[in-house]
Amino acid sequence: MLELNKLRSEIDEIDKKISDLIKYRQSLATKIVRAKKNVFPFDPKREKKLLKKILNYGLDPVMTERIWRQIISFNLSRQKIMKIGILDNDKYCLAAFESCFGPYFESKIFKSKLSLLNALNNEKVEIAFLNKKESEFDDKVYELENVSDFPSTDMFYKSKYSILIKKTEV
Repeated sequence: MLELNKLRSEIDEIDKKISDLIKYRQSLATKIVRAKKNVFPFDPKREKKLLKKILNYGLDPVMTERIWRQIISFNLSRQKIMKIGILDNDKYCLAAFESCFGPYFESKIFKSKLSLLNALNNEKVEIAFLNKKESEFDDKVYELENVSDFPSTDMFYKSKYSILIKKTEV
């Protein structure tokens, strides 16, 4: 029993260190928010690089991506409460959305792909989240781009999901 208490005490110390590091990371993210000013905060390329780097640290990829997605999404929400459209046409889509973006954003449920794509194209939502099987669109009609997939490492209940945004002028 003494051994168990000692191990739990060590875990408690580690938990405190992790919490302190997350707090420090959030303070740095706050400074980044100020530096960005009015730039659209969602940067999937940066997220991909960050996740790839963190996944190389050797932790379980599913757990790691889910934890980091929550940290990233929380920090994004401090910059802007984005409007995200979700195509709710499979039984796991809402759970996948929650795992990817957390509860931090304004979400709108769409029952048809067409209505979701139109809402994104007409800027009624800023991001679309849908099953990857549904993510094809006519680029002559829609000025959209698939910027990321979730999860990046595996499947979420045997599915992958796509994240679309409206193309930006470069």
